[in-house]
Amino acid sequence: MSFKIINGWLQNVKQVISPFYNERPQDQPISLLVIHNISLPPNQYGGPYVEQLFTGKLDPNADPYFATIYQLQVSSHLFIRRDGEIIQFVPFDKRAWHAGKSQFNGQENCNDFSIGIELEGCDTEDFTELQYQQLATITLLLQQYYPIVNITGHSDIAPQRKTDPGPCFDWQYYNQLINQKKQTNLIFLQLKQIEDEMQRIKLWQMTPPHADAFLSKEPFAIDTMEANEWLQWIFIPRMRALIDASANLPQGFALHPYFEEAFKEQHYEIDRLLQLIKQLDDLSAIND
Repeated sequence: MSFKIINGWLQNVKQVISPFYNERPQDQPISLLVIHNISLPPNQYGGPYVEQLFTGKLDPNADPYFATIYQLQVSSHLFIRRDGEIIQFVPFDKRAWHAGKSQFNGQENCNDFSIGIELEGCDTEDFTELQYQQLATITLLLQQYYPIVNITGHSDIAPQRKTDPGPCFDWQYYNQLINQKKQTNLIFLQLKQIEDEMQRIKLWQMTPPHADAFLSKEPFAIDTMEANEWLQWIFIPRMRALIDASANLPQGFALHPYFEEAFKEQHYEIDRLLQLIKQLDDLSAIND
């Protein structure tokens, strides 16, 4: 699922407005992302209680633990459940009450300049793959809309009070996912630039080759297709299919030498296209 942000709200997710927010200071940009964990009752998942807590509707009689917290006025911008469902409570441009007394790099009151994301979980249990995938995707999206330069845990900004997201949160894997998704996004955009350039120089075809041409077993289908046909009808669709399926992309491929040779006698203006193909090769070599 693709996401976008409109007026501080993440689209295509459940939105539940919390009363626990206020305006941010005008002179502080949103520069920090804070990762939390929460489960209500503790170490139990799937109920409505986190949503009730963040909206001031938690019943103190529903569980003995709730009698100690039901009067708290707390919220986060997002809550990511174990199954990957995302709920937004506060628009990102507003100040959610997630961090409490806190400090980051000498700045106090982290709520003023941060976005808070709660993961359904606890300090003693691994988070799910769906949660990591959603968190990494949302992280990159937020960095597109806001000047977020740092990501940290609640325990790092309130070390005397908080322990979340806890030792079971895999920071290395989370950062790896961010880098992978960033690379995938760049490759997706590069493919679009190649398509646009092929259309500009009239190499993009409206009609596909004959069906038999797709049966070739040769590299680049050199016995059945022209170079530009293979690029348009085989390579680009396969790459986009992998991206849509969130599958691993091929690493370290080298298309440029073949296309440089194949296009050397073309009468088209192919310098820009060759440059874009070389850039795509370079992107595929990242983390190879």
